[in-house]
Amino acid sequence: MILASAFLNQLQSQSTAGFAIQPVYLLYGEEPLFLRDCFDGLRSTLKAQGYLTGDVYDVDASFDWQSLQMETQAGSLFSDTRMILVNMPKGAPGREGTKFIQNWCQYSQAMPPEVVVVIQCEKLDSRQTKSKWVQAIESAGLVVQAKPVPINALPSWCQKKATEQGLVLNQEAASLLAERVEGNLLAADQELLKLSLILPPGSEVSVQVIQDNVVDQAHYQLFALSTAILNGRMDYAQQMLMRLRQEGVEAPILLWLLSKELRQLIELSQLMQQGSLNQAFKQAGVWSSKQAEYSSALKRQNGVAWQALLKSALNIDLMIKGIQPTLSADEVWLGLSQLVSKMAQ
Repeated sequence: MILASAFLNQLQSQSTAGFAIQPVYLLYGEEPLFLRDCFDGLRSTLKAQGYLTGDVYDVDASFDWQSLQMETQAGSLFSDTRMILVNMPKGAPGREGTKFIQNWCQYSQAMPPEVVVVIQCEKLDSRQTKSKWVQAIESAGLVVQAKPVPINALPSWCQKKATEQGLVLNQEAASLLAERVEGNLLAADQELLKLSLILPPGSEVSVQVIQDNVVDQAHYQLFALSTAILNGRMDYAQQMLMRLRQEGVEAPILLWLLSKELRQLIELSQLMQQGSLNQAFKQAGVWSSKQAEYSSALKRQNGVAWQALLKSALNIDLMIKGIQPTLSADEVWLGLSQLVSKMAQ
């Protein structure tokens, strides 16, 4: 077992050619940011070595492990090496899942393997970490644990993350940022990303900058805006947009969020033309907790409509960058408001 921080350092420090690929990885823990970064880093490393991103499987009580077994056994029939993601939030594979994992770990002895299976779980208790399926993965592959950053270590983590974003965060400012996000690493990461977009590279982030630009976590509503839009709650989404503007969230951050959701909806719309919505979710890697929201949005509008709205987002981006002339900053916010309404209608 290795901690997520050490695994990330390993991915960053080792050359792509020197990275020892395992046939199976288990990524689990309580910190979603570390789980995201570990998976993204592993996927990029595998991609650099020629691995394609394969299917995504979401495990629930009715999951058919036989379908996953057939997919992994198909590896010897094709020349393409690939990665398969298995989302198993509760860490409960059951009898059939345990049998599959044990057999896969025993079967996959070739290095480098043709198929890499990555299993993602949320927090596992001591009983689960001692289970047969976890022990099998430890023997044949790698288990990565994403533990929360202790409160007293959070300022140092913020400083390191700021450095990765091209910023310099002094100790006092780092402590204030840690306090304002209340230990939420995803929130801290988003705030530092926002600062990297509005500040010149190499800028020193002072306490005053944090006070002026970072809202308290109690009012942290950015991603809740996304949920309101996808669920078609137009009035509530408009209220949240206004509140975010009042709290100092910059227009480029909001446009980034809206554009990200539009691209996801466009991808899902295209995938639905080739198969079912459930298959589209798997191929796009949409977490089960978000599927109801995307399903609601996809019922309201089609791919052509989402494409048109993405063009509207591009026009707003041109206004923000000054490429397209505007009368005032209010015109940008009017454009964002109209885009939110059209996405939520």
